[in-house]
Amino acid sequence: MVSVLEAVGSFIVGTGARLVVSLLAGLALVAPAVLIAFAWRYFTGRSRTANGTRPDTHFAPGHTWVAPHRRDTVAVGLDEVAERILPSATALELPARGMEVHKGDPIAVIRAGRRAIRVSSPVDGTVVGVNPSVRRNPSLVKEDPYGRGWLFAIAPRNDSWKELPAGPAGDLWVSAERRRLARFVEDELGLAAADGGELLAPAPALLGEDAWRRLVAAFFLHAA
Repeated sequence: MVSVLEAVGSFIVGTGARLVVSLLAGLALVAPAVLIAFAWRYFTGRSRTANGTRPDTHFAPGHTWVAPHRRDTVAVGLDEVAERILPSATALELPARGMEVHKGDPIAVIRAGRRAIRVSSPVDGTVVGVNPSVRRNPSLVKEDPYGRGWLFAIAPRNDSWKELPAGPAGDLWVSAERRRLARFVEDELGLAAADGGELLAPAPALLGEDAWRRLVAAFFLHAA
């Protein structure tokens, strides 16, 4: 009986030890992947602001954004307020490569059927390229304004664009402009958002031609 018990005990201890070793080995294999996943979520979460842009995305008064692109250049696109104003994006007129531009110059046009907005340069510099994807598919301007819908790239003359609001300050500026847009449309259409907050698209598209011109003048630097 003693021999049997010793054999059973040895078997149990050996099995338990092998099980513990297997678990430890499994944890050793899984732990790096888990740590990498958590790190990825942590850093990618921190790399976006409240409106989904990168912290180094700056916002200009003409409702364009500016962000580092490639070496010594910046990408320029429309912000979400401009995207809300546009009923669609059906055609583009983009600046030519090599074009010298000045801050505030109208250098591009986004068309939405019979309506259009003029895009002003947010910086002084030289146009070094345009986004071929939006040439082929203008709807990207509305579908992905902060990503694939960027418009053109500029080699800026200086770093003054870095003084434009970005990060939390940029979020606050965009939020204030969204509220201003909602109030403008409410006043023009004589209605209010159901919950007292912001109107939903396509409210700006409901404006008549005179109200549309006033809207463009109020939110963009140049009339279409």
